[in-house]
Amino acid sequence: MNKDLLFDSILKEKASNENIVLPKDLDIKIKETLKNLPERKRKKNELFTKIATVAGITIVVLTCLSTAFPTYARNVPVVSSVFEFLSDRNIIDKDYITYSSNLNLSKTCNGVTVTINSIVYDGIDLSIGYTVESKDEMKSIPNMIDNEFRINGKIIGFGSGGTGKLINKNTYVGVESFNIANDYLPKEIKKNILGGDIKIPDTFIIDLNIKEFSNNIKGNWNFKFKVSKDKIEGKVQNINTSVDLSDLRSGLKVTEVIFTPINTVVRSIEDNNTDSNGFIRYFAFDNKGRALAMKGGSEDGSINKYYWQHTLRNIYEDTKTVTFIPAVYTKEYQEKVNKSNGSWQEDEKEVDLNINQDTILPEGKLGEYEITKIEFMQDKTLVHYQCNGIIGAINPYSLCITDSEGNKYVFTKESVKDLDDNKFIAELEPLPENKQYKLSAADYEKIYDVREDLKFTIKVK
Repeated sequence: MNKDLLFDSILKEKASNENIVLPKDLDIKIKETLKNLPERKRKKNELFTKIATVAGITIVVLTCLSTAFPTYARNVPVVSSVFEFLSDRNIIDKDYITYSSNLNLSKTCNGVTVTINSIVYDGIDLSIGYTVESKDEMKSIPNMIDNEFRINGKIIGFGSGGTGKLINKNTYVGVESFNIANDYLPKEIKKNILGGDIKIPDTFIIDLNIKEFSNNIKGNWNFKFKVSKDKIEGKVQNINTSVDLSDLRSGLKVTEVIFTPINTVVRSIEDNNTDSNGFIRYFAFDNKGRALAMKGGSEDGSINKYYWQHTLRNIYEDTKTVTFIPAVYTKEYQEKVNKSNGSWQEDEKEVDLNINQDTILPEGKLGEYEITKIEFMQDKTLVHYQCNGIIGAINPYSLCITDSEGNKYVFTKESVKDLDDNKFIAELEPLPENKQYKLSAADYEKIYDVREDLKFTIKVK
């Protein structure tokens, strides 16, 4: 590492650890600015090499607050921990908090301040918790749609996906996960990826230049920070497999399963066959019957083969085995999707909702949704339910309640509290107790061809 960068890191750490009593708001601003001190690009300044007291640093900080960081002379971050904020709302899992590293780096451009609050890296995904604050109202979620990534100075491209929440009309809190791992891909594919065949070290420096968010938010928000696997050291299991699923798809074989504190990963390979029925999924349950929700997946193809990487939620601390059930879209559903140009309507199943007794919404061989209790309160309605069977891994948040006037009350992941053993509590707006209601969900039997006969179990070491 560059000696100047090393010195900056030592200086920031020393200043952060000094025990000085300051007003709370000033203390917060100083700590943020110390974390945001720019990396050196010129010959080192003699002032920095001689500063040995926090008093000297404080002078520099106060100058930066009034010039380089005018936004933070007035404001402080809206949330102290993005991952904690999103976890409390069931948007991400709580383990992101445990394995996160706080950065709190801020840049302002065109009236928009972007703060990289925290990061989590498990060797598979780099998840970045961030905040967007705009002087103008944001009509919808500002997704990160254009960015440039450099690892140790070399530009490289990654697939990514994000989620989050608008706190108010001017502030968004979200997480963007970049799929860093590509070691399972052959060189013939990696050479066509931006950056080529690059080996990602355990520790590296990232230059991230965010150029655009949705809502036509454009600018240049440049960040530089270190990423390391230190927090997950010794907690990752790579298990090589040779599970044959060719009865489902031509040449399909599961080659590796990875358990990290953040993700469960299934890697597979199949023949490049034009008759394939779209995306493959793996519905997973541990030895105690707890579902591991699907998070995402990616595919890369060559002339002869397709390579898949599926990501699910991480296993529990006491998980001993995980059983994976493979599935593909039904031919009818795939044809419907292909003909719809992205505007198809999924078929639904519906039953009368019994507010005084259990209500069962069957999903055939995939299981059932079971409403066990409804609490009508003055300020909200709590719906207690559980997912029995495979449906718990497919989508436990797919339910909708419709009243006799056609008003719909949709369950969302954010409105649902996850309990143990595939049990949940949904919090809805206050519903009148004297109305008639219907309970509905997507007809997943028409969507997925689930092959329980091909399920396989992996032992957690």
